[in-house]
Amino acid sequence: MKMQRIIPVAALCVAAILGVACASYQRSPEVTAQMARTEASLQQARQDGAQVEALPQMQSARDKYAQAQQSLEKNSREGDQEAVLLAKQAQADAQFAAAKAQASRQEKAASEVGRGVEALREEANRNAAGSASPADTQ
Repeated sequence: MKMQRIIPVAALCVAAILGVACASYQRSPEVTAQMARTEASLQQARQDGAQVEALPQMQSARDKYAQAQQSLEKNSREGDQEAVLLAKQAQADAQFAAAKAQASRQEKAASEVGRGVEALREEANRNAAGSASPADTQ
């Protein structure tokens, strides 16, 4: 009879301990800070035009960030560790996407400058050829 009463009481104690442990889980400030840094990197990449110029890298960053958010929902140390790892990967992907977008814009600008220089060179050659002819006739 005593054994039958002890088992339910022990089960209740274990359930209560687990419930308190789950309810009182404290997330590390590092986790929250990393998620904020990743969110800022994603925002910066969007502003830099990575959605257009570096879509695969941007999609990878968004996917990893979403996975990190899901890992946070586990409310456990393991979930937080996984979230931090994924968030760091997402941040790196977002930074790469932003850099790729900036490089693409700079390449386009350099190409425009090159075309402008070439147009000026042609104009200068035409002017030089036009002014050389009258001087030869005198």
